[in-house]
Amino acid sequence: MNNRISEFRKPLGLSQHRLAKMVGLKRHSIMAYENQTKIPTIKIAYEISKVLGKDIKEVFMLD
Repeated sequence: MNNRISEFRKPLGLSQHRLAKMVGLKRHSIMAYENQTKIPTIKIAYEISKVLGKDIKEVFMLD
């Protein structure tokens, strides 16, 4: 699964740490998602997309 978390996070001025806190995670989880070494659950993917103000399909794409 590819994602555009970083692409949408940075213009909002959100750090990985801040985004993580907003969705109830640790920074290393956001880093792993951005580096695509870990895949979020659908619930977490939805929460991240909601915080970023994007549709889940814009942020996460299946390979």
